[in-house]
Amino acid sequence: MNPHALSPFTKALPWLMYALSVVIVVAAVQRLRVPAPRIVPAMSATQSDKFQVDQSPEARLLGVETTGGLTPPSLVLNGVFANSKGLGAAVLSIEGQPAVSVAVGEEVANGWKLVQVDPAFAVIERSGQRSKIALPEQQTDPNQFRIIKQNP
Repeated sequence: MNPHALSPFTKALPWLMYALSVVIVVAAVQRLRVPAPRIVPAMSATQSDKFQVDQSPEARLLGVETTGGLTPPSLVLNGVFANSKGLGAAVLSIEGQPAVSVAVGEEVANGWKLVQVDPAFAVIERSGQRSKIALPEQQTDPNQFRIIKQNP
């Protein structure tokens, strides 16, 4: 064997270097052909009459603070169990769901808590903001109601 003979790897090395340089040049050309990102003009800060979105349902769902403060959930007061001290429970339909009973001090939805019940309304509170929910007006005979006296 000739000590000055080149190995097969050494013979192929120039071709490998040539192939690698071709790959690098092709990759560089492809990167240069990619269009530059377009800069779009900023939207105007003024409110448009053409495009208005009512975000209150989404805000209520997520409990997001709006310009008027925290938006209370959509509630329907179906009934109350109240005593003279403002304690008891309220039967509420929350965001169109079936009615549930919520005791004073329990969370109604999105951090809103029931803080007071009265024979005609309920009060919920979150972060110091209160919201009063009244029973719907019904055409009933006032003689149907009776006062149950508490045992002393």
